[in-house]
Amino acid sequence: MQRALLSYLLLISLVTLSLFSCVPKKGVTNAKKDLTGINNQLQQQTVTLKDLEAQRKKKEQQNEIDDTANARIKKFIEKTNKEIDTLINKNTIVIGETVVEKADWDRLKRTLSFSRKASKNINDRILLLSDLINRNMVVRIDQDVVFEPGKYDISPEVASAIGKLFEPASKEIDLFIKKYPNFPLSLVITAKGYSDATSIAEGSQLYKELKDRLKLQTDNPNAKELNKELSVARAQAVIDLFKSYTVNRGSDGGNIRNILYLHEGKGESLPDPKVKDYRVEDARRRVVLLFWSVFPE
Repeated sequence: MQRALLSYLLLISLVTLSLFSCVPKKGVTNAKKDLTGINNQLQQQTVTLKDLEAQRKKKEQQNEIDDTANARIKKFIEKTNKEIDTLINKNTIVIGETVVEKADWDRLKRTLSFSRKASKNINDRILLLSDLINRNMVVRIDQDVVFEPGKYDISPEVASAIGKLFEPASKEIDLFIKKYPNFPLSLVITAKGYSDATSIAEGSQLYKELKDRLKLQTDNPNAKELNKELSVARAQAVIDLFKSYTVNRGSDGGNIRNILYLHEGKGESLPDPKVKDYRVEDARRRVVLLFWSVFPE
């Protein structure tokens, strides 16, 4: 009888030991330590995002980034901050839990595995964005070089030599894309046109063409409306030419999923906020700014 009782107690001890061996104390300690380390890294990423937000605002103020890229970067920063907050909160809850049963241990391991992958993904995206923001994302094209007076179409002679103007942006885009071959990327090219504040003579050929483009039924357009439409037309001509230039180059962009070509006219708005001495007829106002930006899909 006593021997049977001893055998029973031994069996209970073995079962209990087996159960406890499924939840290794050292493994739990190390896993929680790793989760704490991931949380610390994520908190550091929020500091990086704060710095990137300050750089975004500076570029916005200095007209060194187009509206589409600016909005996307802002949205990316806000979204990533929310992802980080959610991940830190989930990790903190798991770190504070008492791990007793195997199901607890399995949950801790799953949380650690997911957090490692999510943290790496966030880090990789932030590195890409930081790289993008710290690059020169705009090329200045003087309209007096590209367009004849009173014209908004580009002559074949100028078009054939336009590669000299587009080559810096194209090379920069190629280098950036090749640096991140494992990222599915989206490329946005924007041409933003500007004009001076010179009046366009009523009755001139340019006046008639711009008025037709504006599709006004009765009222004659004023100088601001005409100059804005001229800036739109010239921005469109530049973006169309850049599009054909990039297509003809046939560069490898296997990880590019989408390419978006945009153009807009800013009319008599001043292209460079840092310049304080613009004149009405200032040639420095007659520019097309060509912006590029790349984003992870």
